[in-house]
Amino acid sequence: MMIPYVRHPWGPFTIETQITQEFADMLLEKGNESRQKNLNYSKTLAGQMDHEYYYEDTNYKYWFCPFFDLYINSYRTGIFEENLRFFHRQIVDYEVMSLWINYQQPTEYNPPHNHGGDISFVIYLQVPEEIVIENEKTKHEHNNPGPGMICFDLGPEMPFSVTRIAKMPQVRDIFIFPAWLPHHVNAFKSNVERISVSGNLRFIEKSEEE
Repeated sequence: MMIPYVRHPWGPFTIETQITQEFADMLLEKGNESRQKNLNYSKTLAGQMDHEYYYEDTNYKYWFCPFFDLYINSYRTGIFEENLRFFHRQIVDYEVMSLWINYQQPTEYNPPHNHGGDISFVIYLQVPEEIVIENEKTKHEHNNPGPGMICFDLGPEMPFSVTRIAKMPQVRDIFIFPAWLPHHVNAFKSNVERISVSGNLRFIEKSEEE
């Protein structure tokens, strides 16, 4: 089963689509519980943010993966359709290594960084309109994509090459990308809160005995 998605026009296999409202509601509900319990995850992360929390229930296979399977399977199918095989054996499953929720406040940001594992993703649960308006008003004032953008970078700028993808996320957007891919999130000044969920996973290969 496949879902429609946008294939970003450059080297790394990165896709974006939207999750269901049911999936988003569940992530927000469980994330708010983590926030109330102050399950702080900031010391593990690169972000210059004060409110980052890990999900308490780490049995991801029972509550997260049934929703997420559709999206990661579409990613896997895309890899093989474009002949981007980078594993020696067939991929038979995946394992979520980490999962956390971010409550981004004014002036907070994520510096350039990458993740562990094979694949990373980010899902946006709340994107106030004030951030979008701020970006439209100020993005031409500096030599960057502007406030609130998520940026994926592939090395330095080169002639006739796409080396950056910058996006203003919308509610329920999901971005899936190689964990090694450097990315960053620009700060915004609007007095609002943006909520996103991030995670890392690793693929499981078919064993030689199978």
